[in-house]
Amino acid sequence: MSLEKIISASHKEIAGSRTKNRLTVQISYAMQLIMDFYSTEFLVMMDYIEDVSIICNPTNPSEIHLYQVKTKSPDKQYSFTTIIKDKWYQELYNNAKKYQGFIRSAAVVCNTDVVHNNKNVFPNAKTRLDEKSIQKNIKKIQEAIAKDQKIKEEEVDLSKFYFIRSSLSTKGHKEEVEHEFEDFLLTKDPELQVATVKSIYNLLYDGLDEKFNNEIDENCTDLKEIFNQKGINSRDIKDVISCGLAIQIPTLDKLFSDFNITSVLERKKYAMQYRQIKMDMYSDMMVFVETKKIVLKLIEEVNQSGIDDMPEILLSVHEQVTKNNLISAVYAEEYYLKILIMILIYRYCYGGEIK
Repeated sequence: MSLEKIISASHKEIAGSRTKNRLTVQISYAMQLIMDFYSTEFLVMMDYIEDVSIICNPTNPSEIHLYQVKTKSPDKQYSFTTIIKDKWYQELYNNAKKYQGFIRSAAVVCNTDVVHNNKNVFPNAKTRLDEKSIQKNIKKIQEAIAKDQKIKEEEVDLSKFYFIRSSLSTKGHKEEVEHEFEDFLLTKDPELQVATVKSIYNLLYDGLDEKFNNEIDENCTDLKEIFNQKGINSRDIKDVISCGLAIQIPTLDKLFSDFNITSVLERKKYAMQYRQIKMDMYSDMMVFVETKKIVLKLIEEVNQSGIDDMPEILLSVHEQVTKNNLISAVYAEEYYLKILIMILIYRYCYGGEIK
């Protein structure tokens, strides 16, 4: 059976068994995973199968990563006895076996150490459970899983199971990840504005929060609906980031200079719409995504057709957009649309398209 069919077929069981463990640290960890998996095609799922799950190649699901997130006050630790008694790995193993053949990794993520006899059980930031140096303790996990599954101990394969020591704190995790996200975006645009980071970050964070809280009818077997309600596709994530970076606003003086805007009356009209664009993009950046795609495609086509002068590109793109009604009327006001096109031409010229 394909991974797609397994996910669809198991929804009723998942919907009935998942309990709401409302921890926003799960959202912060999902943001870290977005950065880790950014170069690939993936879907991040919230509170479905596990606290956080990553589906690889969501158009044709091929592999899955499972993450069970645990937290504790930073001045405390979990005892090894507790994690066995509370069935951390027994439950993770039980979930993972349903996707046997498609599991790439299954991990417990915890923001504190796990100790036994005053020693750290998992020595690394990411410890695979079949590492030879920790087998004395791992044998106890194998025994617990074997008992829970009613199988022989030697049948318990932990080669794809991990313990991940998270650095996130219980109270400041959202701000900590925002700082990491800023560093991540700075690798794509060294001149990034703080307001742009906050806008992109909050939009993605709120989107993950919404997916976490969404509930699906337990009889639903439509994979597209399940993915739509509980996950965010990497294409959409990259669109939001790309849009935010491409929309990052140069100063009016730079725009007026590059596009030869000398009329005082026109400058005042552009300045008014410039302020409106800044308010729009920081309140709801998603509305720019499709418009930005259309405009950037036209800018590239016009430039490649032989028009190489910035003011001429502006006139040509504006004419095509308005003549063919390519964008929503919300953005069609002359000076709003023109200043938006100028911003995107500027980014196309000086920064290029951000992938």
